[in-house]
Amino acid sequence: MTDLASLVFTLTASADTKLPPMPTRIIHGSFLRWLERDHPQLVTLLHDNNERRPYTLSDLHGKFEERNGWLKIPQGETYWYRLTGMHADFIQCVVTSLRQQEHGPQPDDPKLVPGPAFVLPQEHHWAQLSSFSQIIETVRQQSERRELSNTVTLRFESPTCFIENKQALPLPVPRYVFGYLANKWQLASPAALPVEDLQHFVESIFLSQARIETRLVDMQKYKRTGFVGECHFALHPALPENYRQALHLLAELAFFSGVGSHTTMGLGQVRQKR
Repeated sequence: MTDLASLVFTLTASADTKLPPMPTRIIHGSFLRWLERDHPQLVTLLHDNNERRPYTLSDLHGKFEERNGWLKIPQGETYWYRLTGMHADFIQCVVTSLRQQEHGPQPDDPKLVPGPAFVLPQEHHWAQLSSFSQIIETVRQQSERRELSNTVTLRFESPTCFIENKQALPLPVPRYVFGYLANKWQLASPAALPVEDLQHFVESIFLSQARIETRLVDMQKYKRTGFVGECHFALHPALPENYRQALHLLAELAFFSGVGSHTTMGLGQVRQKR
């Protein structure tokens, strides 16, 4: 059963056009309208359950030219963005809409034409189909072979932040990063993490190395400062094997769940560096 997915959608410009600097709101709106055509009750539920949305959306990627506060898009250029899902029913609804509509979401601008969608890593490096059971089994086998290290490396590919006291915290604080991931795991996974004291596990993780920088993101209605870059997180070697298992399970989940605030608006896109 596929309950973890990363699907890549494409858009090709049929003529010269332009978009605002952070077009994720446009992408998000077009995605919900597209999904609503086949699954109106699901979209109503997603609107009502804003804090527990089972998906993330990236920003739009491709070649842009910034001019006068707009992103200029030349005719013939192809762009991509990705949608991740963390629930089997939600993923099935998205796949059904792809089959029935025969294309991905159409933005308001008709000059941006939906192209093929990719679901496999050989089709696109950000596409993947997986499951909680699959990553659990992979980590279990690695543990049996004593291949699990006490460190993981995460690349924060888009600005990432956490909200603390109504302010953005643009720092890779381990308890925030892995507290967020552990919460996502508990909400979505049919199997519990292999640790009894989850709080002790999260607080045992420390940042061993980081190469990051901050970026200011214009969300149109407000601005957020987030960090991007590479971070190494570690556990003390004396901690038991099940702690290493949990560390690697959450690092695997980060590719699908994202990390931090506004993950449905392009922030917090993460992948594990192996």
